[in-house]
Amino acid sequence: MDWFTAAVASAIGLSAQALVFQRLQKHYPINTFMTWAWLGATVTLAVLFLRPAHFDAIARNIVPLVLSGISSMAGNYAYNRAIRLQGNIGYVEAIMSWRLLITYIYSLLLLDAMFEPLRLAGMVLIISGVLAVSGAWRLSAKEVRFAWLSWSLLGGLAFALVSIFARFANDDGVSGEVSLIVVLLVAGISFLFAAIGEKSSLRVKLEHSHLIAAVIFCAVLGNATLFIAYAKSPNLAYAIAIDNSRIIILFLAGLAMFSQSWSIAKAAGIVLTFAGILLLA
Repeated sequence: MDWFTAAVASAIGLSAQALVFQRLQKHYPINTFMTWAWLGATVTLAVLFLRPAHFDAIARNIVPLVLSGISSMAGNYAYNRAIRLQGNIGYVEAIMSWRLLITYIYSLLLLDAMFEPLRLAGMVLIISGVLAVSGAWRLSAKEVRFAWLSWSLLGGLAFALVSIFARFANDDGVSGEVSLIVVLLVAGISFLFAAIGEKSSLRVKLEHSHLIAAVIFCAVLGNATLFIAYAKSPNLAYAIAIDNSRIIILFLAGLAMFSQSWSIAKAAGIVLTFAGILLLA
C-alpha cells in the first residue's frame, strides 16, 4: 500500500474512531475505554503482523518506540479531554492541525525531504478547508476557552511526536505495522496504570460490548494505515494533512444524522480540501 492510499484509509478509520470515542465517553472514564481499545488493537495487530524476525529491529529501536507510545497515550488523552470540553470536534481538529507545522519543518531539516511547492500548496488548501468546514475560522472570543484549547494544543504536539519517533524507527528497519504494535502496547499499558491509579473500574457492560469491538476495529484500521503512511511518506506532514481531512468525513456523517447543517462556507471548505488532496496525490 502506498503512503497516499494509506493516509486516505486512515482518515476514514480515525473518523469512525472519533465518533465511537464520543459514544464511549458517555458511559466510561477515558482511561477505561482507552485501555480496552489500545490493548485490544495491540493483540489484533500482533496476531496479524508480528513475527520473530521483527524482534531484532524492535530491540534496536525500543527507545523511540517507547517514546512514541508515551506520546500516543498523552495525545489521545488530551484529544479525549478536548472533545469532552468542546462538543464541536471540528474545532479541536482544527487547533490540533498545528502539528503539521512541526512535522513539516522536521521533515525538511532532519529527513532531507524535498521542498515541493505544489504539495505545500495542497497542505495549505487542506488546512483552509478544515477551518472552513469546522467553523473554526469564525470562533468568537467567548467560545475560546483555555481548557479545551490547551488540551487541543497539547494533543497536536503529542501526535507530532508520535509520528516523529515512529519514523525514526521506520528508517531503521521497523515497518509501520510493527512499530504501531509497540506504540499501542506502551500506550495501552499507560492507560491501564492510569485507570488503576484513579481507581476506575475496567468492567464493561455487556450492552456496550459492541462499542468496544467497534473502537478496536477502528483503531486497527485507522492507526495501522496511518503508521504505514508515516513510514512511506516523503514528508510526514503530507500524510498528516490528508489524515486531517477526516473532519470532512465527520461533517458528512453529521449531515447524514441531521446534526449538521449545510452552508456555502462548508461547501467551499470541502472543495478546498479535495483540491488539496489532489495536489498532494
